[in-house]
Amino acid sequence: MLEITINRLVFFRKKHIWFSEVPFDVSGCHAVFFHACRQLVEIPGFVRSDRPTFIIDLTRPMDEIWKKMDQKSCRYFIKKAEKAGIEIEENSHFETFSLLLKDFAKKKQIQHVQESIKILRMQLGTLFVAKLENKLLGGAFTINNDARMIWLIGSSKRLEVDKEMANLISGANRLLIWTAIKKAKEMGLLEFDLGGYHLTEDKNDPRYGIYTFKKAFGGAPVIHYAYTKYYSVFYKIFKQLLKKFVR
Repeated sequence: MLEITINRLVFFRKKHIWFSEVPFDVSGCHAVFFHACRQLVEIPGFVRSDRPTFIIDLTRPMDEIWKKMDQKSCRYFIKKAEKAGIEIEENSHFETFSLLLKDFAKKKQIQHVQESIKILRMQLGTLFVAKLENKLLGGAFTINNDARMIWLIGSSKRLEVDKEMANLISGANRLLIWTAIKKAKEMGLLEFDLGGYHLTEDKNDPRYGIYTFKKAFGGAPVIHYAYTKYYSVFYKIFKQLLKKFVR
């Protein structure tokens, strides 16, 4: 189980927990957030939300996992990235990727990345970075326990380059995840979790690209659950006001 504590302003402390099957009460915080729980339960005080994701079964042979991936939108780009000489490194450039992630999240208006950045900077998972001619193109950060690896967050320089390089980085992003899948398999893990998605078929929805990207890896669609409990009414009000302000 992975647990981190984050202080908001001076007044509030929240805990985030991964790899727990069900939520439970914790002490020493104003709110607790459980992520990617696999069991559906009803526990007084906890609010549940459904989180769809794709799961790759790592008990299958690697050639089956590879063939399950979409040929045109996934395997083709992985091979192209490898042919172009893109290299993947593990657990290096943590600070550089952290800065890239913050900038990427700002430009794409992605909220609530501070938890992932803290885990990243504490090096509590595995960072895969893609490099070409010694230049960092992007990265993918994963966390795991003894059975499951979760792709927590990723980022690239795709918004800062021309079309030709953007296509190359698109392949690098797929190669990053494929490398993480192979790593999880080598570690003897049972599942690779692609980290959730928003189900949409609306091509104008900015989340459509994330959905199709993750779907192309051939994982089985499943529902996981997030659970939240507030121990402080003042923090709950603060969160509600912050949400309105951000909108």
